[in-house]
Amino acid sequence: MPRLGALLALTVLASAAFSAELPLSACAAQTYPAEALRYRMEGATRVQLGADKAARVIGVIGESGYAVLDRASLALAATCKPARASDDGTPWVITVPWKLPVQAGYLPARLAVERCTRTNKLIRFPELDGPLPNVTVRVLVWTDGAPLTPKIELSSGEPLVDKQAIDIVENCRFDPATLAGAAVEGAILVPLAFDSAGVSDEKLRAAYRRLSDPVLGKKEYKLAQIRFASATAAAQAIGEIKGGASFAEIARIRAKKLKQAKPEGELGWMRLAQMDKSIAEVIEAHGVPGVVPVPVRGVAGGWHVIEIQQTRPAESAGYEQLKAELRRRLIEERDIVVQQTPALN
Repeated sequence: MPRLGALLALTVLASAAFSAELPLSACAAQTYPAEALRYRMEGATRVQLGADKAARVIGVIGESGYAVLDRASLALAATCKPARASDDGTPWVITVPWKLPVQAGYLPARLAVERCTRTNKLIRFPELDGPLPNVTVRVLVWTDGAPLTPKIELSSGEPLVDKQAIDIVENCRFDPATLAGAAVEGAILVPLAFDSAGVSDEKLRAAYRRLSDPVLGKKEYKLAQIRFASATAAAQAIGEIKGGASFAEIARIRAKKLKQAKPEGELGWMRLAQMDKSIAEVIEAHGVPGVVPVPVRGVAGGWHVIEIQQTRPAESAGYEQLKAELRRRLIEERDIVVQQTPALN
């Protein structure tokens, strides 16, 4: 979702410095939004209004950092009734402070980046990799450190990137907020950096050339995986699937055991030449949709139960026809089965 400030007219921005301050006493009583209380949002929003007594709301000229607070500020501004028009005809401005009572002994939740299991090649954590953040996810953190219902606070402008950012945060673990040493529900903003250069026309054409290379093979496989620490555990899961359990249910149970917010997702479409040789041989030998009957060892360690969800002939369409699909693939690209870190248990 775009930030409110990005929607303002240039005239609002230009006139921001020439405004008359309207006291909040001219408006209805301020009410903290329930969602903002739950997420412990704080900040201050400046809203510009018309110069006359009608004081029509023009827009936000100073954001709080939270869309919820800015929307509440706009609603509050709509109730303002100046006793008179401004003295010199400049627009009225109200400043809406959003400040929670101080809680002694409260420490906010903290992201444990090293415990994020979902990776994406174009979306990074600024604190690790250095790029400036350009997408922010807001997430509530339970007392056990599990994330709940992440939401986009600052959009990248790319819906697919925003979805990937949420997926990453859903697969992170957090240090919960504490109050007087006891874990409590808390919230955190997670900044992420999307590398837009990774989906440039040059990158898309290079991806198309790779996709069109006959050396990669004439068949594509849509794969999903569940990771285990041992071959025995992976083989047991395969046995359960052969006995009638679904792959999705095993993935859900596994995610619950590891306290992941959601089961491991799909790996997407791949050709044999894009996989490690040993894994490609197993996939090719099985060949048809279904669970591969033997555990597959990852190069980085761990054992994987792999499901071939679908197969299809390799793409043969032209670049312009595939451009949108190539862009999606690059944005969704993640570390695949041969690159995953081992499961924790």
